[in-house]
Amino acid sequence: MKGGITSGVVYPKAILRLAARYRFRNVGGTSAGAIAATITAAAEYGRNAGGFDRLAAIPDTLQAHLLDLFQPDPRAQGLYDLIMAAAIRRWPLTALGLLLRAGLPWNLAGLMIGLGGAALAGGIGGWIVGIVAALLLVVLISAGTALWRLYAILPALDYGLCAGSAPDGATPAFPPLSDWLADTLDAAAGLEPALGRPLIFQDLWTGGPGGIAGTPDNPSIRLRTVTTNLTMSRPHTLPDLGDRNFYFDPAEMRRVFPARVVDWMVTAGTRALEAARARDGDRFIWPEFDGRKLCAFPEPGDLPVVVAARMSLSFPFLIAAVPLYRIDWPTRQADGKAVMRRILFSDGGISSNFPIHFFDALLPTRPTFGISLDQYSADRPDRRVHLPMKAIQGQWIGLRGISGIGGFVMSLFNAASEWQDELRTVLPGYRERVAHIYLKPDEGGLNLAMPPETIRTLTGLGDRAGLLMTASAPADGPDTANFDFDDHRWRRFLSLYAAFEAALEAAGPTWGDAGDPDSYAGFIARVMDDPKSYARSNPADRAEVFRRMNLLMTMAQTEWQGRLRDNPGLVPKPPTKLRITPEY
Repeated sequence: MKGGITSGVVYPKAILRLAARYRFRNVGGTSAGAIAATITAAAEYGRNAGGFDRLAAIPDTLQAHLLDLFQPDPRAQGLYDLIMAAAIRRWPLTALGLLLRAGLPWNLAGLMIGLGGAALAGGIGGWIVGIVAALLLVVLISAGTALWRLYAILPALDYGLCAGSAPDGATPAFPPLSDWLADTLDAAAGLEPALGRPLIFQDLWTGGPGGIAGTPDNPSIRLRTVTTNLTMSRPHTLPDLGDRNFYFDPAEMRRVFPARVVDWMVTAGTRALEAARARDGDRFIWPEFDGRKLCAFPEPGDLPVVVAARMSLSFPFLIAAVPLYRIDWPTRQADGKAVMRRILFSDGGISSNFPIHFFDALLPTRPTFGISLDQYSADRPDRRVHLPMKAIQGQWIGLRGISGIGGFVMSLFNAASEWQDELRTVLPGYRERVAHIYLKPDEGGLNLAMPPETIRTLTGLGDRAGLLMTASAPADGPDTANFDFDDHRWRRFLSLYAAFEAALEAAGPTWGDAGDPDSYAGFIARVMDDPKSYARSNPADRAEVFRRMNLLMTMAQTEWQGRLRDNPGLVPKPPTKLRITPEY
């Protein structure tokens, strides 16, 4: 499920339509899509305990409390109020009053300067010009002061006005984002408060009461979210950050997550460190940063599900990044110890806003769906939801308008973060499983104060997407093309064949014959008995790898006569490519 801040309100009814027909085995998303994905996984875990009934109540909750989820740090309350007043167009009185208050006391100095100039000028005309100049100066000084305060405070808040959890001792009328999400996940999963811990990934893997049992290797429910490691300039897929070299400060985590979540993280992280102490003995050093003791980031099975969601939803400047720590082994201090670095994790949408590659298979045996949030076009006013099931030749990419500087900046951001995801959604065998929902400028995104009727419209669009994906939509419009799993698998087979043929055709001449010492095959046959790297591997295994590859390449060169991927009407367009890419 795709990210989009408040656009996530489209998901609940689509999920309910899918839940009525399918069991969720694999669920993933980014940013707001991660919120929807984690709630879906929790509801599947608690299916027999009313999990999806609790999910069904979410749209009504959001209609009344969407804006309440975003509660700023007390140090940033005034700046947040000012930004929100401007964002929801409370001009001129409310926003102007907040702006003037943010500029105190410097704007008073500007007022005195302006009025002093008016007094020196004298006369009615001088006083009029002076007063106007004083007011303009006050507004400019207030705006400059507000920007400076924002610039100064954001680093201390990890570059987001809203941390996610209520401060210790605070009792807000409605819980902020992380607290609400943790409560919602536990309720959807049917966890009893007496359990004393939040929903964790191990729960999803083993399966809920009365559901299908699973194991970590063959989980009942597999959940994944994307987060962006800003310090290392790379994405990560949660729950596994890739290695065990990540740590956290419990005090910092309490700004981001409710106490019971952090308490569980401390318990799980301390258990991992105690195991390391028992293993390493005198060589063990408890991780610290600036004199503060750290805890190990929980292992994948122990990670609270809410942590995976919140680390994926950290929209810059609005929602704070999540801080972790990592030992920088190559860098040494004066005493020879490795340096501990502070790492910031921000919105998953920065690196992969629509992770349609999750759970994909070359030859799928079960349907996997995606929901993409796209830009509405006035040229097609009736197109609000579209599932491109109908066969077409060529690319099908929606064209986005660019309006103003803000639109240009967002287009830069979207192109950088979504180009790979966009290209995947136009490939035959891929595109027909992606439902596109087209949002107007006042719908979703950063529209935090959407009125209830707008939220109802968005949830209705999600319901329409669910009908199309479950092949249940009545043929009442030009965009009705219900999902057909058999046809989808046939197209996937053709696209796979075309990519496979192209890859083998390109590699064939280079591979050559094992008897030719100048060919790649001859090179491998010559060096595999004495490799410079991976020398500890079994020689028999190296020989078997070579045998299998040589068999495949020889068959492609001798048994395949002519291209089939260029035959008109047989292989879908655009062309596909097989390539090696790192997992994250």
